[in-house]
Amino acid sequence: MVNDSAPLDLEDIALTKFDNLVAKGEIIWGPSDPEYVELEGFQFEFRLAPALLKKPILSRHAVGRSKPVGPFVDPDPEFVVAKIGATHTLIFSKFCVPRPHLVLHTNQFELQSDDLTSSDLDAAWQVLGAFPKTPSMMIYNCGVDAGSSQGHKHMQVFPKPEGQKFKLFPDLASLPEGDVITLPKVPYRHYVVALPANPSLEDIVRRYNTLVGLAKLALEKIEGTAHNVVMTKDWIMVIPRSSKGCDGVGANAAGMMGMVWVGSELERNSWTNFGLTSYLQKLGMPL
Repeated sequence: MVNDSAPLDLEDIALTKFDNLVAKGEIIWGPSDPEYVELEGFQFEFRLAPALLKKPILSRHAVGRSKPVGPFVDPDPEFVVAKIGATHTLIFSKFCVPRPHLVLHTNQFELQSDDLTSSDLDAAWQVLGAFPKTPSMMIYNCGVDAGSSQGHKHMQVFPKPEGQKFKLFPDLASLPEGDVITLPKVPYRHYVVALPANPSLEDIVRRYNTLVGLAKLALEKIEGTAHNVVMTKDWIMVIPRSSKGCDGVGANAAGMMGMVWVGSELERNSWTNFGLTSYLQKLGMPL
């Protein structure tokens, strides 16, 4: 079993603090009406959130990409949800679409372009397990071209999609135990593997390392290293990335899953103009 140091009432604490910070105007959040689109068997859930236009995103060569500066060095105590062991802190994202949207960052500065460690995966699993009433997902945007906004290593945790019209595509598949597979009707290269019930940390790390190894092998063709990681209580997936996007229209791991959060109607329309599934393939890698 994975170590468990997350507070037992973490879910209730997080939701209460989140709602209080929203009421005070400290967190910019509001319900958004989803737009559902399906193309070539791949489902999209678009959500418009103008507050995202204010979200700071570091440029590729910004100081914060390589040195300990930014919001995770000394986080605002009001935004801290919990310490997860001795290595990670769970805080709120200020500009968010899900409720709640959490950021799990390393206490010591590590690069966002580094692979996840066993300590990272342990902390992420603890947080996922601390939300029994709200099935959640973890994403990690490894590198600038994976859609990361900051250079200090951090994962994000937020609720999985709730509606009946859109679900994460691995949740709709029958995943064989232990086998790495790719799923049909997904327009880009990806690697997904099921997790056993009540996995050990070694189970999680071994599967993660296998997936990342496959992604890096594919990325050698373009001399790249960027990739997305998505993890739930049931599976892990890794997506090799070739580009963060163009003309300010890009996607992180959530976007690659079809959960596309846009700051304006112009950005939303750009997705259609770029071709939706063909654009995802451009951001990732062809099959």
